Amino acid sequence: MMRHGKAEARGVAWPADELRPLAQAGRRRTRDGAVGLRRLGVQPQRTLCSPLVRARQTAEIVHEGLKLERPIEFVDSLASWRLSSIIADSSMAEVESVLLVGLEPTLSELIGPLIGGRGASIRVRPGSIARLNAPELHPGLCAELEWLLTPKQQAAIGR
Repeated sequence: MMRHGKAEARGVAWPADELRPLAQAGRRRTRDGAVGLRRLGVQPQRTLCSPLVRARQTAEIVHEGLKLERPIEFVDSLASWRLSSIIADSSMAEVESVLLVGLEPTLSELIGPLIGGRGASIRVRPGSIARLNAPELHPGLCAELEWLLTPKQQAAIGR
């Protein structure tokens, strides 16, 4: 699960939050991070992404950096915080790995309960990615956190 990269600041230039793009630094860090993810062997079989601009741009940069062939799937559940819908959209019936690209607080509200049960919390900073292992994805405790990497850590791995 990956949070979008650093976005442009809210304000007069971007009054509609859903239209805020990645900042130049966010684009660069995401590209650098994708190199590290490729070096780690990250090769999701599906990529699901929020349709919001900054998430879309993040997914496209990572998708290109990982040289993934299957198209990115844009799902409204990652923009609307419908956690049960996200789990349903993330069905792994046909694949073994799925990359979710979204926003906060949706990702934290999804990851926390999956790895720690009810009341568990985790903070996902911009551009960070978490790798979870889940034999079967369902609401509640069903996964373990393998790693959580910041953009700087991803880039360092890529060097």
